[in-house]
Amino acid sequence: MLQEINASKGYVEMTGTDSETSIDIAEAVGSKGGRYLEAQIQGSKGEAELGTLVILAAGDRDLYEDCQSAFQAMGKHSFYLGK
Repeated sequence: MLQEINASKGYVEMTGTDSETSIDIAEAVGSKGGRYLEAQIQGSKGEAELGTLVILAAGDRDLYEDCQSAFQAMGKHSFYLGK
């Protein structure tokens, strides 16, 4: 993935990774000029089927805004929590 990252691309981490790994990924993406957003998904399988998940995001604010259509398709609410 890092081979393709550049200033015009971003990476959205949507797994439940630990904070140290998230920081490592953010630094690696940033070192290539890319944008990074951690967007954890909160909810159950049933909520996923209904499209009512909640997404908690932190990282690059512009990338968060760019991902709104995808977040709206997956979840009922998304929240930007800051850097």
